[in-house]
Amino acid sequence: MPQATIAPLPPAEAIAALAVRGQSLEPTFDWRDLSAAEHARAFTVAKSTGFDILRDVYEGAAQALAEGRTLQDFARDLRPTLEAKGWWGRKEVTDPATGEVRVAQLGSIRRLRTIFDTNLRVSYAAGHWAQFERNRTARPILRYVAVLDGRVRPAHALRHNVALPIDDPFWDTWAPPCGWGCRCTLQSLSLRDFAQMRGELKTAPPPDTWRTYANTRTGEVTRVPDGIDPGWGYNPGKAGWRASVLADKLAAAPPRLAAAAAADPSWPAPRLADEFGAWFDKAASGLRLEQATFTVGAMDRATLDGLAAHGVEPASGAITMQMQRAGHLVRPEKTAAGKAVPVDVLRRMPELLAAPRAVLLDRRGGELLYVFDVPGDARSGKLVVRVDVPVGVRPPGGGPRAAIPMNVIVSAGMVEAVQLSNPGAYVVLSGAL
Repeated sequence: MPQATIAPLPPAEAIAALAVRGQSLEPTFDWRDLSAAEHARAFTVAKSTGFDILRDVYEGAAQALAEGRTLQDFARDLRPTLEAKGWWGRKEVTDPATGEVRVAQLGSIRRLRTIFDTNLRVSYAAGHWAQFERNRTARPILRYVAVLDGRVRPAHALRHNVALPIDDPFWDTWAPPCGWGCRCTLQSLSLRDFAQMRGELKTAPPPDTWRTYANTRTGEVTRVPDGIDPGWGYNPGKAGWRASVLADKLAAAPPRLAAAAAADPSWPAPRLADEFGAWFDKAASGLRLEQATFTVGAMDRATLDGLAAHGVEPASGAITMQMQRAGHLVRPEKTAAGKAVPVDVLRRMPELLAAPRAVLLDRRGGELLYVFDVPGDARSGKLVVRVDVPVGVRPPGGGPRAAIPMNVIVSAGMVEAVQLSNPGAYVVLSGAL
């Protein structure tokens, strides 16, 4: 079987992953200023603080990825802009964290090579992971592939040909790139591939040894496996894939494309529900979360058609849950009155929205009602979605918050079927009561 490489991957999913990170441009002075999770969802360049260059670098990387351009193309086109903005060569810069003034290397061909290589490899890792998830039934095994030459790290060479199921926790840490300049990749295998290669594959990974790493920028102390650079001990592909699916395919997509994405057989509603459940628990308990809005699903085509027939064309097809509304769904007085949907059902909200029993339009207020069965209860559950609610969002790169329309879940509860059967109050847009 041929060795996996980056080049053959069609770039659509990698482009989408980079586009999501491009929605959050984060100037930094040092790469350690952001956590691994923040690096996965944001685009940054060290020593960019105080220089208006992030948008230029991001757009250059996006163009290179979309058009298959080389490092030489990227550097040639970008260098004049960086020089004109003063971000080139060695210059005095001020560390905003300490106030220290020192001479540092800003733009250079070597730095552009690192920026180019790192961002494209992380984007391709997200694209690869999207393919792995989509094809996991037919190709459930992942194989670690190292480039076995004089430049390979010994720990990476030792893991060459490790083959484990896609859900194995090994991939939460050992998923390339595993450091700066890492050229390793993952390759998916069918069970037949696995059987044919059984003699050369390793079904048990080498045991990890660890070292302690103290981030002097943030004060955070972590344990890092030997062979993985600090800040790279996570799965950049999986992290990028999640952001791509949620943010790009739904929230940023036109309504009918969002509907198509959520209707695709590969749409990971159970996995999304797992992530949402953890988020909902924290939001409902009153914790302030960095992720204030969670995209939980999308309207289907029948619902969009039904809304259009009533003169409603939503700006977005995505359905979201806001942090501050989570506690409202499970408030004690509603639970005590028997009107609240059980928490264990609400925690699976993405699955409810992916396969509701019916979707109704409330003629009186214009809200959508997603109706679903609740095990052990003769009544139905409902999620009430308000269409095109202006939600304040800070634009990429900073600046004042702007109101953009979102479809927001505003309430949930238990309801008798007879209450939903009034044609004067409700119109069935999809499904059946």
